[in-house]
Amino acid sequence: MKKRLGGLKRIHVAKLLCDGTFQAPVPVTGAKSIEAELAYEQVQFYADNAIDYSDFIFNGGEGTLTVSGLTASEYNLLFGSTVADGGVLVKSSDIAPEVAILFERNKLGTAEKVLYALYACKFAPPAISAQTMEGGVEEEVVELTFTVRELADGEVFYMLDTEAHAGTKDAAWYTSVQKA
Repeated sequence: MKKRLGGLKRIHVAKLLCDGTFQAPVPVTGAKSIEAELAYEQVQFYADNAIDYSDFIFNGGEGTLTVSGLTASEYNLLFGSTVADGGVLVKSSDIAPEVAILFERNKLGTAEKVLYALYACKFAPPAISAQTMEGGVEEEVVELTFTVRELADGEVFYMLDTEAHAGTKDAAWYTSVQKA
């Protein structure tokens, strides 16, 4: 079984509802890169001059999704901004929804892939930046920061190796949020 991965494609997000379920995933086009750092805090307790208990406890996380740009509908989807008449209104009172982030990576040397679902993420609106063209055009990307938390049942993310999976979850990956 191959284990080297490469590439990134098919970024989708699905809104997390109050009852713990998700809406249908919606594509976010132009994915360039994604990185999520999950934080684990080490806990140690001592008794009788020795470590009596040692563990790592999940303490949230944060990440960055880099895309080639954002559409008006993606502003609404990711940040809760108002979209009307071709424009986007960003207000200080906007509330970004919590979403699952779905994507896939290729297993190098095979036609298989590894599918990912990060369950409870919240994006912050991006910085506004522009750059003059000096004799040529350089790609300008948008970096979106997000936080990660655990769901009520403790789930943080799920990944599925299509080479080892014999079920139907991979076929439904981008139509509904899959869980273990």
